[in-house]
This record gives sequence, structure tokens and C-alpha cells, in this order.
Amino acid sequence: MALWELFTIAILPYLAIAVLVLGLGYKIIYWLKAPVNLHWELFPYPRTSGEQAGELLTEVFTLRSLYMHNRRIWLPSLVMHYGIYLVVFWLLFLVVGLPLAVYLGVTGGCLVAAGSLLLFLSRLINPELRRISEPVEYLNLAFLFLLAVAGLIGGVFRDFSFRTYIISLLTLKPHLSLPDNYLFFLLLFWLFMLYIPFTRMAHFAVKYFTYHKVKWGEME
Repeated sequence: MALWELFTIAILPYLAIAVLVLGLGYKIIYWLKAPVNLHWELFPYPRTSGEQAGELLTEVFTLRSLYMHNRRIWLPSLVMHYGIYLVVFWLLFLVVGLPLAVYLGVTGGCLVAAGSLLLFLSRLINPELRRISEPVEYLNLAFLFLLAVAGLIGGVFRDFSFRTYIISLLTLKPHLSLPDNYLFFLLLFWLFMLYIPFTRMAHFAVKYFTYHKVKWGEME
């Protein structure tokens, strides 16, 4: 086995997970300690815990703010986000051993590929979107597209036996025998985990603060 293959299969996963957890933890602590520079009195806003949870869930599953303020990219963005949600559930279902995981993985991979490609093209073709799009946004979308396509072409999403590798990582005994067509996907996947804490894609970790502490925060 080549050194880079060993690194990708058995070393990079733990490095990526450590950086992801520490990076997101740092962002959460930073936002937790950050003072509110300006208090905005926005009305009406949800006051009870149930109403606030409902507001957050509505935003997560419908991207309502994007629909209201930038409808041109709402649908492809929603498609991409639902694909990401399904890929997350794919991993969870693999861990617990539910065969349904393969359907979630393939569907999620297709949605991520379609949504990220449409968003990339929308930003590239539409003059108004192109003016407000930064290079890193194109990079993020390209990264997601390549990752999804690598998983689909490599057959990772539809192979339930991939669970063996995931379990081996969780038990700290990495399974080193993997098909060659998995390696590119794994390399991209772990690099993506490393990349997330340093990008805007880490916004999911601080969604609570942007709503509860900023939009809904009241003066003591």
C-alpha cells in the first residue's frame, strides 16, 4: 500500500475530525463570548422556546430567508441543502446498520451534485450574482460537486459494506483494505472536513447565536 493511501485511510480521518471538532468548538465559544455591538428591536419575533424552535426548523428546512431575499438561487440552494442532510443521515444510518442508508446516500449525492452545479452556473452566468460572488464561493460549490460526483461514481453511497470501514474508524482499528475507487472520495471527504471550520459553511454550528442571541436577543 502506498504511503498516501495509508495516510488517506488511517491517519487523515482522525486529523480531519479533530480539526473539525476543535474548529467548530472555537467558533461556538467565540460567538458565545462575543458582545452584542448593536441591539436591534425586531418585531414580531418568537418569544417562547417552542416558537423559536419552530422558527429555526422552518429556516433550516425551507431556507425562507433566502426565498424572501434572493429567490433566484433559492431552489438550487434548497436542493443542495437537502442533499447534504441526506448524506448526513446516510452516515448515521450506516453506523447503526440500517440498509436504508444506501438509498439516502445515492439520493443525497445526486441532490448535492445537482444543487451545487446549478448554484455554480447561476453565479457564473447571472451578471448580478456574479458581481456579488467571491472566488471562495465558487471554490466551495466546486468542492461539494466533486465530492458528490466522486461518491456516486466510486459507488461509495450505494455500497452498504462501506459500513465496515466507518465502524473500523470508530473502534480505532482502521480497515486498510478498500477498493481503489473509494480512495479519491475519501481523500476529498476528509479534506472537506478539514476545510469546513475555516469557511462560511461552518454557519450551521452558530445558527443558534445568529437567531437567539442576535435576531431575538433582548436587553437585560
